[in-house]
Amino acid sequence: MRGLIKRYLIPGLLLLSCAPALVGQANPAKPIALHVATFDSGFGGFFTAKSIEKATPSLLERYNTAITIRHYGDTLNSPYGEKSPAEIARLGSNGVLKALDEGADMVFIACNTASTQYDKIEQAVDRAYPGRSRDVFSIVDTSANEAKRLIDQHLLQATDAHFAILATPATVKSMVYPRRLAQLYDVPLNEQNPQIISQPRWLKSKGDTVQSITQESVIHLSSGKTIHIYQMAPANWVELIEHGADLQQKNDAVKRDLALLFSMLPNGTRLDTVGYFCTHFPAFDAAIRQEMTAHGNTDLNTAYILQGPLMANIFEREANARLKGNRRTSPISPEELDRLVALSRASITISGDNAEVTRQLTRTLFPGDPTPVIRVKSFDRGECPLRRCNSQRFHDALPLAHAGTFTPPIRASLRKANYARPEKYLASTRRYEGSSYGCRECCR
Repeated sequence: MRGLIKRYLIPGLLLLSCAPALVGQANPAKPIALHVATFDSGFGGFFTAKSIEKATPSLLERYNTAITIRHYGDTLNSPYGEKSPAEIARLGSNGVLKALDEGADMVFIACNTASTQYDKIEQAVDRAYPGRSRDVFSIVDTSANEAKRLIDQHLLQATDAHFAILATPATVKSMVYPRRLAQLYDVPLNEQNPQIISQPRWLKSKGDTVQSITQESVIHLSSGKTIHIYQMAPANWVELIEHGADLQQKNDAVKRDLALLFSMLPNGTRLDTVGYFCTHFPAFDAAIRQEMTAHGNTDLNTAYILQGPLMANIFEREANARLKGNRRTSPISPEELDRLVALSRASITISGDNAEVTRQLTRTLFPGDPTPVIRVKSFDRGECPLRRCNSQRFHDALPLAHAGTFTPPIRASLRKANYARPEKYLASTRRYEGSSYGCRECCR
C-alpha cells in the first residue's frame, strides 16, 4: 500500500497543487522570425525600408515575432537607368538573390528600373530557389494601381487628367507605366516617340555628357475622357544623390531638369498627379514641390505618389498572413516592445565604396533616427573569392594565384569561402571571366 501511495497519490497531489499556476500561465506560440529585405540600385530603396520599419511596431504588439529589415543598394553599379535591359536583369537578379542568400523571407524590389525586368528576375530566383519568386515583390503594379485610383478620383469632376511621371531613362524607355495604365483601363495607348536631351554630366568620372529623356502618351477612355501622361527622366539626379552633391547643386539640377517637363505641358496645364517612379527622387521632394508650385503647374490639390508607403502596405498584408497563427496570448511589456522595435530598425548593405556618403544621406534625410549599420559586400554571386575578399593583400596576390602559388593566406581565404580544393581554382580561371558561375562552382 505504501508503494502505491508513493507511485500514484503523491505525484497526483503535487500535480494538483501546481494546477492553478499552470492554468494561469499563458502558453506562448513559438516566436517567428521575419527577415525583410528591400533592393535598389542605390540608396533610394532605403525610403521603402523606412516605410516598412514604421509598420513594424503594431505587428510586434499583435504577434509573437521578431522582425529585421535590411536594405540592399547596388551602389557599385548605380545608376541602372542608362544600362541595357539584359544588364539590368542580371544586376537586379544578383541583388535579389544576395538578399535571399542571406536569409530574407520577403524581398521588395524598391527599384523601378529593376522592376522593368521583373519577369527575368523571377526566372533567376526560381532557378536558384524553386518557388521563391512568390516572396519577391515588384513596385510597378502597386504604383500603377495607385495612379489609376488617383486619376479616377480626379476624373469624377473633370474631363481631362494630367499625370507626370519622374523616372530613370531606362524606366521611361521601357514605357512600363503608361502601358500598364492603358491595360488597367483596357484601352489602347497612343505613344509619341521619346525626345533625347544631351546634358553635361555632373559625375565626370563616368563621362562628359548624360542623356535625359521626355516622352508623352495619351489614353482615350470609352467615357470620352482623356488621360495625358508626361514622362521625364532627369539622368543626373541619381548620381547627385549617390555621390554627395551639395544642396545647391541638387537644387540647380531640379530647377534645370523640371524645365524639360514644363516644356511639354500646354499653357495653363495643372498636373493632377505626380509619380516619383524612381525611389531616389523623394530625396528631392521639397525642391520638386517648390519648383512646380512656383511655376504654376501644381497646387494644393495635386497628388504625389511616393512608393515607399505603397510597398509598406504590401509588407503589412504579407506579414499579417504569415503571422496570423502566432498572435500574442498576453500583452507585450513596454521594455520588450522597445527592444524588438530597435531590432527592426533598417540596416544597409551596399556594393560600392560610398559608405560615408550613404551614412551622411541617412543623417540628412532621417535626422531623428539612429544612424543605421552599413555593410559593404559584393552582390556578384559568380565572383572569384580572391576578387571578393576585402583584404588588399589577396587582391595583390591574385597574379601569384593564377601562376599556381597558393600562399597560406590565399589558401585560408579560399577555405573560409568553402572552396575545399583551392588548387582547382587554376583550372577555372579562364572559364571564370564572363561566366555566370565560374570558379564559384569549379572550386568547391
